Amino acid sequence: MKNLPEARRSNPIISGLIKAVFDIVNHFIRDLDNLRKIKKIDRFSEEFSTLEHLMLRLEKKLEEQRYQIEDLKTRLLWGNIVIIVLILVNFFYLIK
Repeated sequence: MKNLPEARRSNPIISGLIKAVFDIVNHFIRDLDNLRKIKKIDRFSEEFSTLEHLMLRLEKKLEEQRYQIEDLKTRLLWGNIVIIVLILVNFFYLIK
């Protein structure tokens, strides 16, 4: 280094500053990557909670539809019983 002209010699302060700047830039790049990953995780948990909410709503709707189906089954059963009774009454009325 002593053989090099004055302009080509590297100053330890400047080289240290350049290293520090590159280290800071690398640190910020890593921080930005981590923030992006955290945002992905937050977005995933928001989507998961939305899906959970939708599943709960769907479960309530299914329970309501089961109740309606059971109600319709009961109505059909009683309707069929009434129809059979009316047919029997008509049959006995025609026989007499």
